[in-house]
Amino acid sequence: MYLNSDFDIFNDTTLAGRLEKIKTQIDPKFMATVTAVQPQLATIGGPVYAHVAQHRRRSKNPPPDTWVAWSTSKRGYKMLPHLELGLWDDRLFIWLVVLQEVRQRQATVARVSTELLTALPANFEWAIDHTDKTDHQPLTLTGAQQLMTAQRHPHAEWLVGRTFPRGSAFFTGHAARQLQTIQATLAALIPLYRALLG
Repeated sequence: MYLNSDFDIFNDTTLAGRLEKIKTQIDPKFMATVTAVQPQLATIGGPVYAHVAQHRRRSKNPPPDTWVAWSTSKRGYKMLPHLELGLWDDRLFIWLVVLQEVRQRQATVARVSTELLTALPANFEWAIDHTDKTDHQPLTLTGAQQLMTAQRHPHAEWLVGRTFPRGSAFFTGHAARQLQTIQATLAALIPLYRALLG
């Protein structure tokens, strides 16, 4: 179960220390989630592979966040639409993501209709920058239109999902209920993921 205390790993300001805490405290939880949701992700329609962030390019500054991503490629995920679950220092996120690196990004996101976006539960959000933890807005009809309009910008990204602030009810109670919330979030995103994949 993801706990409020998991965020304490970000109190370690050293690269080696934070990476070790991510590896020993957070990555096992990511892998447990991977196992738990694998049957659900199998419904996407083809193989889906999990990629736990390795932070290999880090040489000085510790990573401000960490995550597991799911994509249809065994080799990577950044060039493809993908799902992510991860932690910043004050929130957990679950996003369906199309990064600016994705080829034909505008055509890819155009496969998702406004109707699909607005059919998501009211607690869903949208964002256009995966590197800014505060960059998310409620996914209202206006929000969905803003998300799609923003895609004209060459550096815009496309994120739809949910965030769970440290201290929220998501981190208390039973592990089974937390997993149900994760599974329900993914279930809502899978139809959009299928649309992105074409």
